Amino acid sequence: MDDLISQHFPELSEATLAQLRAYAVLLREWNGRINLISRKDVENFEAHHLLHALAPVKVLKFADGVRVLDVGTGGGLPGIPLAIAFPKAQFFLVDSIEKKVKALKDMVTALNLQNVQVVHKRAEELESKFDYILGRAVAPLPDFIGWIGKNFRVGSHEGLENGILYFKGTLYREELAAIHIEPLKVWDLKEVLGDEYYADKFLVHIAAADARKAAAKMQP
Repeated sequence: MDDLISQHFPELSEATLAQLRAYAVLLREWNGRINLISRKDVENFEAHHLLHALAPVKVLKFADGVRVLDVGTGGGLPGIPLAIAFPKAQFFLVDSIEKKVKALKDMVTALNLQNVQVVHKRAEELESKFDYILGRAVAPLPDFIGWIGKNFRVGSHEGLENGILYFKGTLYREELAAIHIEPLKVWDLKEVLGDEYYADKFLVHIAAADARKAAAKMQP
C-alpha cells in the first residue's frame, strides 16, 4: 500500500500514511465479518477504493473547522481517509445499517480519529447543517439531493464553495440536467490520479445553494 499511496500522494506525511495503512488493515478485518466492500474486490482495496476516496486531496482543501458529512459511508469511504488527510476538519459519517455503524465506530476508535463522529440514521432524517456533503455513488443525484438539500450551510471556505462533492460516473450529466443544475466543477479522476482504472469516473462539485433550491422543488 505504501508504494501505491505514496506514489500518488507524495504530499502525505509518514504519519498520515501510517494511519491509512492501519485503516486498510481494520477494513479488511471487518470485511471478513460483514460486507463493507465487495469481497471480490477486497484485494484491490488500495487501488480501487482508497485512491478513489483520497482523490479530493489532489484538487481541494477542507479548511480547518468545516463540517463535512459522508452519506451512506458504508466502510468509511470516503470519509475516513479524508478525515485522516484533513485532521482539522470535522467529519460526520452517516449510515442507516446498524452493523456497519458498529464497524465504523470500532475503526474510528482504533484509529483514534478525534475529528470523526459516526451517526446511525437515514440521510433524510438528519437535521444538522454542514458545509460539505460527500457521496460515493450512493444513489442517483436527484435522489441524493432530495435527501440532503436541506442540510447545507451556504457559504465558502478558503475559496471552496459549500456544497456537494459527489463521486460518480458519466451519468452525472443527465441526472443533473433532469433537475436543472450545472455543476460548479467536475474533475476527471483519470486525469487527477493518472490511472486508467478511473476512466469515466468523476468528482462533481455542486453548489449548496443550487442543491437547496432543487431539493425544495422536490418537496410535495
